[in-house]
Amino acid sequence: MDIIVFLKKFILYLTILYVLWIPIAGKYFSYSVVAMDLTNFILFYLPLNMIPFVALVLATPIEISRMVKIIFFGLLLTIILIFSIYRLQMIFLTFQTELFYIYAIGRIAFPFLLWIAFTHKTVFALKDK
Repeated sequence: MDIIVFLKKFILYLTILYVLWIPIAGKYFSYSVVAMDLTNFILFYLPLNMIPFVALVLATPIEISRMVKIIFFGLLLTIILIFSIYRLQMIFLTFQTELFYIYAIGRIAFPFLLWIAFTHKTVFALKDK
């Protein structure tokens, strides 16, 4: 598969997933004062990591069964990462700012790192074609 075809598929899947997420996200943005509770956490924070990861996996040319496994384990690891950092922020209040920076960087980098970790053979095969 050509890298341009992969990028087009990635952008298409990313757009579709974010459009599907908009009605759910509207609940989060409708609150005048946003409280950090489990509902807001699930509606807002988790999709921002999960949607790019799922779009990357869907755009990668792999078997459906492997794709489903990668998405499942990737989403599970993403949830564990986010809840771990959130929990650490509550335990170590003096390091809350530093942990937030780790979370912010991880929020951007983690989906791509997971995708590379799970599909590195396929991704590097794309480069050779």
